[in-house]
Amino acid sequence: MSKQSARRRSRPRPSRRPPVVVRATGPADLLRLVPLLAGGVPEDSLVLLLFRRAQGTRSRTHGALRIDLLHSADPDELERWAAALLGTVLRVDGVTGVAVAAWTPETFAPSGRPPAAAQVRAVAEQAERRGLEVLERFCVAADGWGSLDDPDLPRGGLPLALIEPEEPVRRLRRVEDPPPAPADQQDAFLDRYDEWWTRGEGPGGVLHGVRLAEPGSAFGPAAEPEAAMERYRWGHDVEEVVALVEAALEPHDDAAGPCPCRALLFALGERQGLENLVLLQLAWGRDFGMELWSATRDPAARGATFERLRQAISGGRFRRPDLDRIDAAIGLLLAIARWVPRADRAPLDGMLAWLHWASGGSSAAGAYAQRCLRSSPGRDVATLVLAQVERGALPAWAFRARPERGGGLDALLAEAASPAR
Repeated sequence: MSKQSARRRSRPRPSRRPPVVVRATGPADLLRLVPLLAGGVPEDSLVLLLFRRAQGTRSRTHGALRIDLLHSADPDELERWAAALLGTVLRVDGVTGVAVAAWTPETFAPSGRPPAAAQVRAVAEQAERRGLEVLERFCVAADGWGSLDDPDLPRGGLPLALIEPEEPVRRLRRVEDPPPAPADQQDAFLDRYDEWWTRGEGPGGVLHGVRLAEPGSAFGPAAEPEAAMERYRWGHDVEEVVALVEAALEPHDDAAGPCPCRALLFALGERQGLENLVLLQLAWGRDFGMELWSATRDPAARGATFERLRQAISGGRFRRPDLDRIDAAIGLLLAIARWVPRADRAPLDGMLAWLHWASGGSSAAGAYAQRCLRSSPGRDVATLVLAQVERGALPAWAFRARPERGGGLDALLAEAASPAR
């Protein structure tokens, strides 16, 4: 492994997101609030604002769905793309209407007409075919914006200043690439990585309250002189590794150099098979981590636990993960990337791909998965994520809070997907 690291500010654990309540009195207000709903300012994207009927004719926001904008004028291609997108929308519980908005780097000039209008119309048509109310159809271009339903829309659109958010917001980014860290911190990270990955004697000392074996003896309570990764692979030292993965999520001050637990997490992520266990513990917590790690040494529990692992890692009927933990894990992996050279970041990219996908960020997930597979073809998690992204699939928990229970919507979807008789 090559070496890199960086100064990392202490990152407090994020607080649980409050529900977003927005009140818009007109089209400009609605577009101004999209960054709040979508998590950032979209770029080259199509955004569907989801609504559900509240009282009478009033509709309330029910979330936002962002996908990459399709660059095609072919009607058949646009229809297939829009139909796939609306198939995803129909899986969201309670949606009765949508507003469709395209963010494009193209311009109104020189024709004066809204760019990306074909994409917006294709999606709106598919929404109406499926019985959804289309509240608005927008285009936000590089030089103006406007509603396709506004008969008085001037040539060239309206000024972008009318829809700028009141507070600065981040732009949605596909992939973050942290800068390299100082050479001495890279060397320290490499040394700690070697202690976990290659040395059978163990790192020694106490880390985050967990007592590690002293140099010259085996890591943990057992006596076999195995390297730490091999011991984890076969289910030894389970309590220790679960505790250290949890500790890695806690706020750290890495100004003087990376904590050894960061090197442990990277070493675990490099080993396919262990990568799944780490990701699922990061997403669901200590108890699920203990269940998964313990099953590696318990043949009686292995079958049921590994089926739960399969459902969780593939986004099946499994309870929703803790999104605050996922946010913290993404920040942690980006911090680790500063100590790891670009050529060696495939394990981190694969884990970041899954974490973004698990929280509904399909574009970032696809970008990280592609980058992972370019430098390390065949990695299991990245391959899974890329396949899901390419077919437009998000985890079941993105559409209902308790996906493990199923529901009547699943039967309707299955019926709709069945061939006509």
